[in-house]
Amino acid sequence: MDAKKLAMIIGIGVLLPLFLGFFVDAVYTAPKWEDYCDSSMYSKPYLEPKTGVNCTDMYLTSEAQNCSKEKGNPIPKYDSNNCPIFDKCDYCQRDFDNANGLYNRNVFFILAPVGLIIVLIGIYLAVEYIGAGLMFGGLATMFYATVRYFSDMSKLLRALVLLIELIVIMYIGYKKIEDKKFSENNVSKKYLRKK
Repeated sequence: MDAKKLAMIIGIGVLLPLFLGFFVDAVYTAPKWEDYCDSSMYSKPYLEPKTGVNCTDMYLTSEAQNCSKEKGNPIPKYDSNNCPIFDKCDYCQRDFDNANGLYNRNVFFILAPVGLIIVLIGIYLAVEYIGAGLMFGGLATMFYATVRYFSDMSKLLRALVLLIELIVIMYIGYKKIEDKKFSENNVSKKYLRKK
């Protein structure tokens, strides 16, 4: 293969998913941790207990354990002996994680079909090296979308998504490689018959 065509395939395959990822991020911004959590709450200094005072572990209290079970963060306050005691349960990290999971799911459902459409366009495009670049870029886009959402997927959904992507890759191989061999063989046989 010509070096220029190979460079075009690699260039399209790399730049296309980057463009799509940054474009989606520009028009559909990801949630920011600062919008959910107040960092000043975590910057309070730890107070040493007064001399000779044994403090009970705040994290062993039922309130703190219930808070942790609900994916919250126990926030202490200090009593007169500077012992940390349970004050409240902060759910900002849980809320941020939920919003971020929803965002990743939405990005997956935006980019995975777009990547698949790009792959299909690449299969049927007449200019072979541009089509190969589009197929590579579409597959990379689908991979990026899958990685974004993979940790938030259920086990069954992970398996289904990977199966669908595997079928797409096998279909590409069949359409681009086997169909090409078949058509080349038919052209060769017709050419030989004419002689």
